[in-house]
Amino acid sequence: MSPTLRSTASPASVEVRARVRPGRWRRAGIAVAGLLACALPTMFTVNITRMLLVGELSEHRFHQLTGQGLLLFALWLGGLVPLLRAGWSGARPSATAGLLHVVFVVTGCVCSLAAPGGGAPFLTGVIAVTGALVWLAIPVRPRLRLEVRPHPLLTPVALAAAAVATPYVLDQVALQNAATGHHAQNPHFFDMAWLVSTLVVLGVAAAVLPAARVLAVLAGAGLAWTGSIGLVLDADRGAMGAAVAVGVILAVSAGLLAERRETPTAGRSLL
Repeated sequence: MSPTLRSTASPASVEVRARVRPGRWRRAGIAVAGLLACALPTMFTVNITRMLLVGELSEHRFHQLTGQGLLLFALWLGGLVPLLRAGWSGARPSATAGLLHVVFVVTGCVCSLAAPGGGAPFLTGVIAVTGALVWLAIPVRPRLRLEVRPHPLLTPVALAAAAVATPYVLDQVALQNAATGHHAQNPHFFDMAWLVSTLVVLGVAAAVLPAARVLAVLAGAGLAWTGSIGLVLDADRGAMGAAVAVGVILAVSAGLLAERRETPTAGRSLL
């Protein structure tokens, strides 16, 4: 069935979205792909939440709330769920959802190659394969060939975040490769490298791609959350303090720009 085009015009832009009514078998495929892709993050989220509530392995609360826990799983599901919802209705998923999912998977695969201990390559391989099934199942896919236009404010902030985060990511990779015992089999350090890398790449992507500006808020909030939890739980206070600073600046800057863009009386948009 050929797609019908629905366009919405605004004074600044015209958005054209394809919509295809999925048939019974297509929706069955979406349901199966969604079940396979969302099973692990859902199970992990429930288990980590339980561990936090009962205080199990309380010495790992920092990881449970961030890299090997709730924040990483939120990013994982945050890309998948919008893809599945749009696919079920036959609409084209947003570029931000598609970009979030791609960045999450790619950074995970790269980090697993740099720190392959604890079964990380197997995990990221499963994530990549099940995620690919979702992309194959949905009838209309996100557009990822996006206009590149670096923002004069967000770009330097995102690059500063990358500069601050890079030593921390490299340190976590080194710690994972040197780990023995529990940490060798349960790769907390790999997860932290994956989480922070994902947030940094999302921030840079948002700074240079106008269609993905909203991801700067997510990236900044994620860095601020990770840094705040690290400060509260006394985990690498120097790096965590820097993460809070750049995260807050990135999120607030992106939020103010979005607010100005949506306010009719704000004059010409910076975006």
